[in-house]
Amino acid sequence: MRFMKWLHPGLHIKRWLFLFGLGMMCSSFGIILTFNYQWLGELEEWAFRLLYEMTGHYNYTILASLGILVILLGLVVMAWATRRLIRTMIGVVMPGESENLSDLIFSNLQLSKGPKVVVIGGGTGLSVMLRGLKAKTYNLTAVVTVADDGGSTGRIRQDLDIIAPGDLRNCLVALADKEGLMEKLFAHRFGGSGNLTGHSFGNLFIAALIEVLGDVEEAMDATSKVLRVRGKVIPSSAEKIRLNAEMTDGRIVEGESQIPHAHGKIKRVFTTPEHPKAIQSAVRAIQEADAIVLGPGSLYTSIMPNLCVPDIVQAVRTSKAPKIYICNVMTQPGETDDYTVSDHVKAINRQAGGRVIDFVIANNGDVDPAVLQRYVATGSHPVIIDKKEVSQAGATLILSDLINKENSATHDTKKLANVLFDLINALRTDLSPELLHYYLKRYTFTHR
Repeated sequence: MRFMKWLHPGLHIKRWLFLFGLGMMCSSFGIILTFNYQWLGELEEWAFRLLYEMTGHYNYTILASLGILVILLGLVVMAWATRRLIRTMIGVVMPGESENLSDLIFSNLQLSKGPKVVVIGGGTGLSVMLRGLKAKTYNLTAVVTVADDGGSTGRIRQDLDIIAPGDLRNCLVALADKEGLMEKLFAHRFGGSGNLTGHSFGNLFIAALIEVLGDVEEAMDATSKVLRVRGKVIPSSAEKIRLNAEMTDGRIVEGESQIPHAHGKIKRVFTTPEHPKAIQSAVRAIQEADAIVLGPGSLYTSIMPNLCVPDIVQAVRTSKAPKIYICNVMTQPGETDDYTVSDHVKAINRQAGGRVIDFVIANNGDVDPAVLQRYVATGSHPVIIDKKEVSQAGATLILSDLINKENSATHDTKKLANVLFDLINALRTDLSPELLHYYLKRYTFTHR
């Protein structure tokens, strides 16, 4: 049964075994021609004489059957030898994977053919979603904000004069093929009371690569190889961006980390420099995407900074791919107090300079009362679902239970990935609104 897995459609094994067999036949025929083919006739005559001595007559059927058995034996030997050769090579390159090699190859082939998905954002919300998406497709690109200026990231920005590495680190670890030890290592923060206190090892690693290689994209590629990342992580800009916010009372708040502490309603966010240049590989990824996903994450300090980069927002606006917004489960104090789902959508559309959100995925699952009480104590409340207003904003609303039930009110990575890819796969088939509704019937579906 294990051997039969190699014959499953899509593994691209049978065609090469067949070609290998043809090559062996050609080589054998060439050898016969080179070393005088007459010995083959002598061998055939010997087989006839042996058969006559055993049976007393010439039985061509038995001889033909023997020939078929020899052919089958040769094919089996070639297939077995090829399998052992591949297993040995994989065992050297990827220790521990050879036992389930056929499953691994089939899985990788399927994921490599998956839709091209670009996710735009930053913060912990984005990394949570990426952990689920990497099990759905390898054609995954995270376009990440570099405006963070708090904690270890802020100190590295100030001391080394480079872009913020914190959100990049989180996304790289989330997309790592094997998390575990490397995740712990990159997330490790140094203790003590010296200059390294509070610094994340992953931040320092990325900062060192940026200095050594002198290029942000090369540093991301090198880190991706170390972590065996599925997909790509690209900063939205290589410039050192400072995020600012204009409040409705006219105040200007400078610095991403200071915005939530301003205790006011945000009118708009903008950056210094005012028009940062985008990394062109991020722009190309958006232009070639089958789906563009924004969020989840802090609306004004994780998602909006990417939309402050002119080339990024232009690529989003002009892309024909569906734009999907993953709405946060809870409001964020200092950023989205009292916001409804439609408020989030309208804010993104304003920042983008026009309607860009086509679909909104929001949670309608119940939060555990004890957990909810903890959030309320910090000024955070469930985001109110206002279906009519979302529809008026030009978006289709899809509701599902997305909650991680383990003592929190955050998104469950697998639930979110399943809903998102159900939608993306349905959209790739170019279904009518009615058929799309039927395809997604397991979810609460509200047409725009």
